[in-house]
Amino acid sequence: MDAHELERRITALETRNAVDDVHRSNVGNRLASIEGALQWLVRLIIGGLVLAGLTYAVQGGFMVLGA
Repeated sequence: MDAHELERRITALETRNAVDDVHRSNVGNRLASIEGALQWLVRLIIGGLVLAGLTYAVQGGFMVLGA
C-alpha cells in the first residue's frame, strides 16, 4: 500500500464516521418524538378512563338498590 491509498482509506473512514454520527443523532431525535407522542396517547387513554368512571359514578352507578 502506498501513501495515496492509505490517505484515501482514512478519508473514506472519516466520512463514514461522520455520516454515522449524523444518522445516530437523527434516530435519537425521532425516538424522542415518538416517545413524546406515546406519552400523550397514554395520558389521553387514562383521562378517558377516569372520565368514564366519573360519568358512571355521577349517573348513579354506585347506588345500592334495596338498602
